[in-house]
Amino acid sequence: MRILITGAGEVGFLVASELYKDHDVTVVDRDAVACARLQEMDVKVLMGNAANARLLENADIKNADIVVAVTGNDEVNVITCIIANHFGVRQTIARVSNPEYIDRPVQGRKEIGISYMICPELAMAEEMARALYFPSMLMNRELAGGKVELIEFKVTPEMNMLGPIAQVSLPKNCKIVAINRAGDISIPKDDEQIRLNDHLMLLCDSNVLPDLRIMLHESQTSLKAMIVGGGMVGFYLASRLEKMGIDTKLIEQNAERCGEIAEQLSGTMILNGDGTDLALLQEEGAGRMDVVFAVTGLDEKNLLCSLLVKQLGAKKILSRVNRSVYIKLFEMVGVDRAISPGQVTADVVLQRAIGGEEVITLSDERMELVDFIAKAKTKIIGKNIHKELPKDSMVGMVLRGGKPIVPDADFKIMDGDRVLVMSMPDVVSKVKKLFVG
Repeated sequence: MRILITGAGEVGFLVASELYKDHDVTVVDRDAVACARLQEMDVKVLMGNAANARLLENADIKNADIVVAVTGNDEVNVITCIIANHFGVRQTIARVSNPEYIDRPVQGRKEIGISYMICPELAMAEEMARALYFPSMLMNRELAGGKVELIEFKVTPEMNMLGPIAQVSLPKNCKIVAINRAGDISIPKDDEQIRLNDHLMLLCDSNVLPDLRIMLHESQTSLKAMIVGGGMVGFYLASRLEKMGIDTKLIEQNAERCGEIAEQLSGTMILNGDGTDLALLQEEGAGRMDVVFAVTGLDEKNLLCSLLVKQLGAKKILSRVNRSVYIKLFEMVGVDRAISPGQVTADVVLQRAIGGEEVITLSDERMELVDFIAKAKTKIIGKNIHKELPKDSMVGMVLRGGKPIVPDADFKIMDGDRVLVMSMPDVVSKVKKLFVG
């Protein structure tokens, strides 16, 4: 496919890096430094204003299959997509953050020529809210139209899971596909030892999540949450937690903003103060919280807040990280999960840009979950999936006839199977070749 990306910032860079090996990618940005970051990729780079119709014509927008507008300016992104629609581009995606334009993480606006509007802040807040399905959960994403769940949780002493991974008795159609240990993520081997505080990533049939929760000895009790930061992320997150019936406190430093939030959220306690003030955190019981979300606009403040509430004894800490390169650093020092709005947005863009099949980048670009449809005459048909996959990759789940299956040692792929593969980034291209005719 021919893909035109406008904006070479965090989101544009991540989308380009994922697509350029298999597609014809052109990137437009007015910043020389941002353009220079793309030199190591086989992409065409043009410098200039993405809302300039003549520049877009030079970028061959007329022949683009997809236009992804992800500059830092909402209006420029909207105009770019409208121009693309005028030229007949079949799919357009715009990054938009202004709440006057969008009130959901992903919103279709085809009436003005935009296939999807995506809000980074709302997409990240939605992902954080989904991490509260049960107490130890850190991530929960629906795949395959909700039939499969990718979840991440932290191993605690009560779980009785320590020891060889092969001896862990999981519910049917549930498989461990990755381990995140203090920021180092890997695909597990059968003799891998599960340790206390490991983060386990599992692919599960959505129907077995209640059984998994019981196995982990986790009941659905009333949770207490604290949000530090009352910006767009904090506000949307608080509104989601209210609807989930979670007892929530929100700390925001700007008094005027506190008043605005209080007018709209009747079930959330709004506190005017500094989320890095140790005395305030102690007074408001941060150490007794089931989960603390550090979601200010500053990475340094989020990190300091996270370290303070961890020291006070908060059970689970999720933090916003504006620069995805800091994800590993945050998790190394004790943040249970660090989430980048740019990374989440790139994942959402990729899901829509390549036909709805999931592409999820985990833990700062160090692992990827991709799903493939096995079609007739592709190399993998009729072969044992376990034997064909390269080293540093693992099949997690196969959907056959719409039903999730964890493939056994002799499992052979059939035409129409939907295969979810966990892979290290450097072997993804090898995995893809198995599913190409």
